[in-house]
Amino acid sequence: MNIISRYILREFLKILLMALLGFVLVFLIVDFLDRIDNFLEVQIPLGRVAYYFLMSVPNVIFHMTPVSVLVAVLISLGLLARNSEIVALKAGGVSLYRLAIPVFLSAVLISLLCFFLSDMIIPRTSAQANAIWNVEVEKHQDLSSLVRRDIWFRSKGGLLNLRVYDRLKRSMKGISFYHLDDNFRLVERTEAKSARLVDDRWELHNGLVKTYMPNGQLSVRRFKRELINLPEMPDKFTQVTSSAEEMNFNELSGWVRRMEPKGTTPCATRWICTLSCLIPLSAPSWPLSGCP
Repeated sequence: MNIISRYILREFLKILLMALLGFVLVFLIVDFLDRIDNFLEVQIPLGRVAYYFLMSVPNVIFHMTPVSVLVAVLISLGLLARNSEIVALKAGGVSLYRLAIPVFLSAVLISLLCFFLSDMIIPRTSAQANAIWNVEVEKHQDLSSLVRRDIWFRSKGGLLNLRVYDRLKRSMKGISFYHLDDNFRLVERTEAKSARLVDDRWELHNGLVKTYMPNGQLSVRRFKRELINLPEMPDKFTQVTSSAEEMNFNELSGWVRRMEPKGTTPCATRWICTLSCLIPLSAPSWPLSGCP
């Protein structure tokens, strides 16, 4: 690398670091002022508050990097032009394309670093920050707890709703299974007060089966105890669907692959959906319905 390339690269990186630091600090200060009332309301310890914002830093850096690179390019090249350094370099036989090479290669390297950050670091830190906010501040249910409540699960051939599921006892309460045909019409509905797993089959207690006839009539059958074969086993009920920022590239790709048979994401857009979640400026706007 010659003297000119080192000089341009030094000026670019110096402004980039200052811009990135400024954007990150502004973002964290605004976020702190916006959330501090929520932390004080639930009396979260100061250490947990600091840990929350510490875990948020990688995600903030990831999203502020593209803006910082843009600002650094504009300012660094603008300063060179104002000081007539670009004119002097062109007079010395250096083309504009030659001047842009250090900045372009730096941008490529920064893109690779951002990909590594989003794939290896951000999923872990974001999961911890979201756990603090959702469980300790918003008081939402901890999805990793042994008892899960109000579970909706899309099963093969229908929809399954569990009012309470105990992972330790492998038992359910308040079961409703909606049997659907190929046109997504309700064919049969099975309800039970409780159920438990017996030899890879679900034993339902105190329930009824409602069958919807093609002629519009309704047939109701009650039972005290009945064994049924649900397509899914308990490990499926305990799987937690993470947000896009909590998944790495392989997890995002696997999620899209699992959604394809359900008609959620077309095969042609699999990699577009996966990569879009790793692009800083578009990742926050993609919910987990459709593309993750």
